[in-house]
Amino acid sequence: MITANKSIMKWLSLLVGSILIGLIFFMINSKSSSSEPIDQEDMTPTLFIHGYKGGPRSFQTMIDRMQSLEWGKKQMVIYVASDGDLTIQGGIQQSRTPFIQVLFENNRASINSQTHWLEGIMQRLKYDYEIQQVNIIGHSMGGLISANYLLNAQEFTAPKVEKLAVIASPFKGIRKEGYFKSNYGEATTDLQPESEALIQMVEKKNQFPPHVDVLAIAGIINKEAPEQLHWDGLVHASSVKGLQDIVPFGQYQEEMVYNKQASHSGLHELAEVDLLLGKFLWEQQN
Repeated sequence: MITANKSIMKWLSLLVGSILIGLIFFMINSKSSSSEPIDQEDMTPTLFIHGYKGGPRSFQTMIDRMQSLEWGKKQMVIYVASDGDLTIQGGIQQSRTPFIQVLFENNRASINSQTHWLEGIMQRLKYDYEIQQVNIIGHSMGGLISANYLLNAQEFTAPKVEKLAVIASPFKGIRKEGYFKSNYGEATTDLQPESEALIQMVEKKNQFPPHVDVLAIAGIINKEAPEQLHWDGLVHASSVKGLQDIVPFGQYQEEMVYNKQASHSGLHELAEVDLLLGKFLWEQQN
């Protein structure tokens, strides 16, 4: 009787062990089978493009915050040399919202030069990485070249731009007294009010793609001042709003951020701006 019980217990132990092993393999296989490849049509990278005198740190903390919120992950950095040559670090992995940081060696170049470089980036993304569509976030001059790119883009050779968000971009130029005496580079010509580069963008407004949704964000550190004087310490809100003279009706929206910390270089460090971008680009509500 004792021997029979031992045999039954041994058999039950083997049965339970086999069931557990089977369950483990089932869970592993189910997990691996659920990780199906993402179609290129479902992948929309977001490009982060810095402004005049910008660099690696310009968007890094924003990217870090967005990664912590699991809105996306930085997978690629594209370095643009002064001659336009591209050096690409990283690659596009399976993700619906990968982040791509764009860095210009000549961060004082003209709008036309940087627009030309952005065209090269877009073509490379399409032909080498099969990217079908992208979003763009541009800070200051980064927003200007992004809009200028859209006014001149040939979409059959580049990914389709779904959404454009600009932060503190001076579409009517910079009117801060003394600014152009202490700064240099070809960009300083383009950033002046009524420059030829800015006028040409308005003249080409009929070429703006009819499918691109646009968000313009301006910082206002002096809410108590008259509206015409509202600014972020460098760019007036009215200059940021100048984008509406280019974008077709119904595709444009704007947000004014009233905060003493919403300075020109501090605006993209605010959680409030993160939330505005998250809602606009990825329909995030948190």
